[in-house]
Amino acid sequence: MADESGAEVVRRVIACDNGRDASGYRKLLHDDYQSIVHGEPATTGPDEEVEQLERWWNATSDVHLAPLDLYESNGAVTLRYTLTGTNDGEFFGQPATGKSFKVENCTLFEIEGGQVRRAWRYSDTLGLMTQLGLLPGS
Repeated sequence: MADESGAEVVRRVIACDNGRDASGYRKLLHDDYQSIVHGEPATTGPDEEVEQLERWWNATSDVHLAPLDLYESNGAVTLRYTLTGTNDGEFFGQPATGKSFKVENCTLFEIEGGQVRRAWRYSDTLGLMTQLGLLPGS
């Protein structure tokens, strides 16, 4: 819906993520979608983003995104949130560890025409990998 606020678009993204709704999630992404993770391009196009999200869901079937703060200004929405879950599936080439995790992350969304055009993600990757025991010596 092109006339809804950016914050509402992000709330719908969260609902689709937590509901494992790949089709609904895809509809919320602009055709020119791109994600940037820690300053580096990560996915280009909505289909590649949904494919990566489905891999994440397969690696952590009970993952849950809980918003902590949501701010909107001039077409940009900042979301600070926690992710909790269990690594019960292959995790990007690594076998499941069975370990649980809880990390705090932040994403900045650019909303255009009721869709997410850009997402800049900053996540506690070190904390996640440590909790899952995927770092050497952990």
